[in-house]
Amino acid sequence: MSSKLITFCVPSYNSQDYLYHALDSLIPGGEEIEVLIIDDGSKDNTLAIAKDYERRYPNIFKAVHQENKGHGGAINTAISLATGTYFKVLDSDDWVEEEGLKRLLDFIRANKEADLILMPYKYRRSFENKNGRLISYNFFIKPNQIVGWNGIKRFDASHNFTLHSVVYRLGTLKESGIILPEHCFYEDNYLIYAPLPFVKKLVYLDTPLYQYLLGRDGQSMQTSNLIKRNENLMRVAELAFNTLDLKSIKKSNNRLYYLMRHQLVMMVTSPLMYTSFKEKSVSKKEKAGFINALKKDNPKQWKMLRFHPHVFWPAFNNWVGKASSAFMLWVIRKFGAIN
Repeated sequence: MSSKLITFCVPSYNSQDYLYHALDSLIPGGEEIEVLIIDDGSKDNTLAIAKDYERRYPNIFKAVHQENKGHGGAINTAISLATGTYFKVLDSDDWVEEEGLKRLLDFIRANKEADLILMPYKYRRSFENKNGRLISYNFFIKPNQIVGWNGIKRFDASHNFTLHSVVYRLGTLKESGIILPEHCFYEDNYLIYAPLPFVKKLVYLDTPLYQYLLGRDGQSMQTSNLIKRNENLMRVAELAFNTLDLKSIKKSNNRLYYLMRHQLVMMVTSPLMYTSFKEKSVSKKEKAGFINALKKDNPKQWKMLRFHPHVFWPAFNNWVGKASSAFMLWVIRKFGAIN
């Protein structure tokens, strides 16, 4: 059995200006945690900072340097090196709250049955401002009880599992055989989605852990970057679409099916929505190519999703598609995590 309760993976690329904040937030976890700082070919002082933490806290931090492979490549490396019982990704510009970290470690120390641990998180506008917006899952699952999929309720349209909310058992990730695409943004959606059928038991700890920083220039979740990198959204959505046949999951586990369908709908909707804001001829070509690929890959699964309103309306390449996409974008800006 591993002596480390959890491995935190910190993918880091040119992160010298904020990496220290993420790493400092993990120090209270002490020697029961493992922190793998994956320097993804940075051109600044990121690696030097990582090595300094490894020097000062050799039983907690490990600096790992690799040629640039992107966020997904860094996570792949961490999964292969991790020794903790559980695995959590912490992006280098975010941080964890000490109370949530203590709660997580107390739970793992006492009980290692859950394959998936779900925790609330906050959107924060700065490191100093503590009045972030809390994303809770109390509506979806009773807190502090280990349950199977029959113990969950159906998501509403505005919620989904995110990188910030999930902690997977390392063995569950490895059993799923997940390998994330390299040099691709938004691949964390696949990290959340693909291992779900391998989860037998889950638990919700109702203490916020992850603190997600909004407003930093260049973030992947800026609207302009989501539009510019729309091909990445399509790539991840198509990968998820082809990985699992939801019809077979529906036969064996109806609750899990509805959760995974919800997650997949969100992944398919995003590229349809963001490409609506491109020039009309470009939008038409991208939407047609994406939809035709899904139809070809799994026509029955596409038929299952195509009339879902989140997919149906943005798929139009006219004012209907643009208007519905604009409305959905407004909702996400008001209640979600984009700038």
